[in-house]
Amino acid sequence: MAKTMKAAVVREFGKPLVIEDAPIPTVGPGQILVKIAATGVCHTDLHAAEGDWPVKPNPPFIPGHEGVGHVAAVGAGVTHVKEGDRVGVPWLYTACGHCVHCLGGWETLCHEQQNTGYSVNGSFAEYVLADPNYVGHL
Repeated sequence: MAKTMKAAVVREFGKPLVIEDAPIPTVGPGQILVKIAATGVCHTDLHAAEGDWPVKPNPPFIPGHEGVGHVAAVGAGVTHVKEGDRVGVPWLYTACGHCVHCLGGWETLCHEQQNTGYSVNGSFAEYVLADPNYVGHL
């Protein structure tokens, strides 16, 4: 596998995204690496790139949270997703799993949630890391 990928990067709010070479993320324990085949553009991505929400992502970052692709690598401890599976990568990257919201099935209200393409790099790239507990099998 190559060591770099193409990615559309927000370097500065309100400016065009920059297509550049970026390192392919290294899969860690409890993570998967997805080779993106296609990704949607959501208005959330535009809000992120403009920096017009009160809680802003930290440039540089890679937007995108509607990616679809195949699992290219699986980290240690991942058992229900395997290399080659086709998955969708959602907005919710991960959540704490133990607060009242998470325990009630409302992880999107978790105060510790991380979001794909916002607080972690997203799918406007050839590869993206994902939490296997939140991807959807397609």
